[in-house]
Amino acid sequence: MTDPWSEIMKDAADGIDGEYFIERDDGRVETLPVLDYMKPLLEWDNQERLGIQHARGKVLDIGCGAGRVLVHLQNLGHEVVGIDLAPGAVEACKKRGIKNVYHMSAGNLKFADAEFDTIVMFGNNFGVLGDDDSIINMLQSLHRITSNLGVIIAGSADVVKTDDKSHLNYHKMNLERRRPKGLVKIRTKYKDLVSGWEDLRLATPEEMQFLAEQSGWKLERKYQNGVPYVGVLIKS
Repeated sequence: MTDPWSEIMKDAADGIDGEYFIERDDGRVETLPVLDYMKPLLEWDNQERLGIQHARGKVLDIGCGAGRVLVHLQNLGHEVVGIDLAPGAVEACKKRGIKNVYHMSAGNLKFADAEFDTIVMFGNNFGVLGDDDSIINMLQSLHRITSNLGVIIAGSADVVKTDDKSHLNYHKMNLERRRPKGLVKIRTKYKDLVSGWEDLRLATPEEMQFLAEQSGWKLERKYQNGVPYVGVLIKS
């Protein structure tokens, strides 16, 4: 089995404390708590708490995980829909009382025109498709499935703000490979499960704005906490 994310989300929903690991292709490993996916609003990072205040109407959460965002917004009275590529995430969300959760890729959104008012993409999911062309295509699809006053609340990382030597060396290596500084190749490990290698695009606010402009959006506001930030996109 090579789907650690399903096990992470199911364990999170069951309240099982544990750690999973994100390995970058230069050997750097980050250790993260499974139960982060169950945090209530007051334990979210500041940029997410501020960003989520822009949610209105019917909400689609892309990469919904164990339902952290969906549960919060449903409790506020929003109609919510979640999608995730991990079947275990769909299972976890339904276990937590979210009815409309689907196994679906952000690169193939099967929804009606103008169906949603808000799109949420926390956890760096703005760049989950990996390359800029795919992100632009996704944003164009999000333009189609949102109302005229649609808004995207998206998390990413302002990678140029770091002073961590390993990150700076990675940026240099990327430039030598003619890749953007913030394009990282990672895999996930949990228990005895290991995912395949995947590209994740970490976009600076300037890069988020550029990608938004190619697809009918603009960066209206950002909430930043050092490297991590949340951008609020509206239709241009």
